[in-house]
Amino acid sequence: MKKKIIAILLGMSIVGSLCACSIKDIEAVTEKVSQSAVAEAVSTAASEGTTGEYSELTIKTDWESKAEIVFSDNGMTIDGTGAENESGVLCITEGGAYTLSGSSNNVSIVVNTEENVKLILNGVELTSTNGPVIYGAQVKNLYLELAEGTTNTLTDSNSYATDSSTGEEIGKGVISCEDDIIILGEGTLNINGNHKHGITSDDKLYIESGTINIVSEGTDGINANDLVCIDGGVISIEATSDLIECNDMLVINGGSITGNSDDEGIESKNAIYINGGDIDITAVDDAINSAYYIEINGGTINVVSTAGDAIDCNGGYDGCITINGGEINATGAQIPEGALDADQASIIINGGTVTASGGTNSPVIQNGGEVDITGETNSGMGGGPGGGQGGGPGMNGNGQKPEGEIPSDGEFPADGQPPQMNGKGGGFKQQNIEESEDTL
Repeated sequence: MKKKIIAILLGMSIVGSLCACSIKDIEAVTEKVSQSAVAEAVSTAASEGTTGEYSELTIKTDWESKAEIVFSDNGMTIDGTGAENESGVLCITEGGAYTLSGSSNNVSIVVNTEENVKLILNGVELTSTNGPVIYGAQVKNLYLELAEGTTNTLTDSNSYATDSSTGEEIGKGVISCEDDIIILGEGTLNINGNHKHGITSDDKLYIESGTINIVSEGTDGINANDLVCIDGGVISIEATSDLIECNDMLVINGGSITGNSDDEGIESKNAIYINGGDIDITAVDDAINSAYYIEINGGTINVVSTAGDAIDCNGGYDGCITINGGEINATGAQIPEGALDADQASIIINGGTVTASGGTNSPVIQNGGEVDITGETNSGMGGGPGGGQGGGPGMNGNGQKPEGEIPSDGEFPADGQPPQMNGKGGGFKQQNIEESEDTL
């Protein structure tokens, strides 16, 4: 398989089945709960205002040092085991830690193993001429550690090699992984995306620390399928498409996020939870957008949309935007757009400081906090049955899924329930991953 993966990045033929990878059996991030439990949790949140609770990830620390790789214009030198130079492609086939340094204008890195791999970026400047710079074709979890005091720059090519059997491009960004990515360390990572995303995972993406600067001339700055979880770090993004996009849960617990987008800012096809951190972004379209649910429990949030809504949820039920805390400054465009849009429903504010201005805004059910909203209130967007404290996210007063069309850019869960709430109504509960074969 290693030879065939290498052939991908060399633009040679490869069978389509090699693009697939085994999926880790990591315990699901969310759990299902009964409608009555959700209703009780939301009622508690509405009356008290609480903060989301999350278990810390168990980060793998017991690494075996495998090899040190130094890149140069003449190729690369490998001191150790588990990695080979395959015609200018560094192929890693064994689990462990690999330290990378040096520079090259024509290099790609392919990780192809069922074990955990950590790449320590120790001052690299790498450019690919045929696709991603780092491609996790198969890996249990891909760790990227930014060595303290170093600056690391990765640049992809303007076009990607394709799979001859399917015609699909191999890889989806400068750093592209079929499995989970965990970014940590105290160094700096500069990403120059010329074709697709800056950093992308087909599973989950965790950012724990580091300084990350992304310029994406292709699509999104950060993109993941199952989860984006930002616990720390200083992140700056300039993107032609979304700054950060996830098809499922998008969680911000800390760190700093700044950026400018020619499309949307922070987007989830499911739910967004903001529990802390500093966010300062400007987007042409919606600055924060979710298909189903947005919950803000803390943090400092400054968002501007020049042609759309500052904060927009397509859930269409009372409380699909719920604010329990934090300092929010939201500026949206003029009518028919605005600062706060709950799509035919009301916003619930239980706490925090909310300052918003825009053309037209959804009604607010205020149970607490300080609120200053400038612009028209679209009374036609008011809440339906079960509004206010009586109905939880995604449910009317009887605990049923709201009537009406499913949002065009996302679907309600099959059971009609909102995203998993914790015991106090403060967001979904992330499972603690124990030290085992599934340890991150």
